[in-house]
Amino acid sequence: MIIRSTRRAGRLIPSRPRGLRSRVVTLRPGEAMAWHSTQRREELILLLEGTLQVELARPSRRRRLRAGQCAFLPPRTTHRLVNHTKHTVRYVYVTGS
Repeated sequence: MIIRSTRRAGRLIPSRPRGLRSRVVTLRPGEAMAWHSTQRREELILLLEGTLQVELARPSRRRRLRAGQCAFLPPRTTHRLVNHTKHTVRYVYVTGS
């Protein structure tokens, strides 16, 4: 099967994405993503550069990731990502149903 893709903003994406979504995110020193939920999707976070803190709302937990490490978040997990360092952080998230 051949899947056609489209070039958009310097990345290659399927013309009709199904199931998986991903994006590279950059957090400057002191920045944090807002609290949000994975809803019905699983999420994988892969840290490319820096040190990042993953905070879960319930149960209240914190986990520090270093470059090259990843975290798996099951569906319906309320969380946020925080850069407490003085360096820029880059990570990739991938969500899937």
